[in-house]
Amino acid sequence: MPRTSKRISSYKRKKLKAQESPCHCCGKGQLPFAWRCRCGFTICQDCMEENFWGMTCNGITWECPDCSAQNGFGNQ
Repeated sequence: MPRTSKRISSYKRKKLKAQESPCHCCGKGQLPFAWRCRCGFTICQDCMEENFWGMTCNGITWECPDCSAQNGFGNQ
C-alpha cells in the first residue's frame, strides 16, 4: 500500500522555506539563486551585482546590511 504523505527531512524543509523568502531589495520571490545571510537577509543575484560596490571591499566577502556579518562569496 503506497504512502500518501512523504516525510520531509528538516534540512529539506529549511531549504524549501529559504527559497520562498523574497529578495529584500527588489521584492522578487521564488528565486532560483539568492545570497543569504544567517540572520535571514536575502538578496538576488541581480541586486547583488548592482550593490556590489557597497557590500564588499575586497571581492571575497560581503557584509550583511542588517546584521553586519561577513559572508563569503565562495570564491576562496
